Amino acid sequence: MAQARTLLASLYAHVSEVSQNMVKTEHLIRHTPKHSSTHRHHHRRAAAMRRDLYEAHRLIDGIHHRYPATRDAR
Repeated sequence: MAQARTLLASLYAHVSEVSQNMVKTEHLIRHTPKHSSTHRHHHRRAAAMRRDLYEAHRLIDGIHHRYPATRDAR
C-alpha cells in the first residue's frame, strides 16, 4: 500500500507538471503563425503531452481500482 501511495504521489506530480507545460504550449500555439513549422511542432508536442496525461490518468485509475483505500491519497 505504501508503494501505491508513493507511486500515486509521483503520478500526481507528473500530471501537474505536464498540465503546466500544456498551458504554455497552448499559449505558444495561439501566438505562432498558423502555417509555420513551429506551429506544427507545438501541435505535435501538445498531442504527445495529451497522450502522456491520458496514460498517467489511466495508471492512477488502475491504482485506485486495485487499492481503493488510496482514493483519498492526494
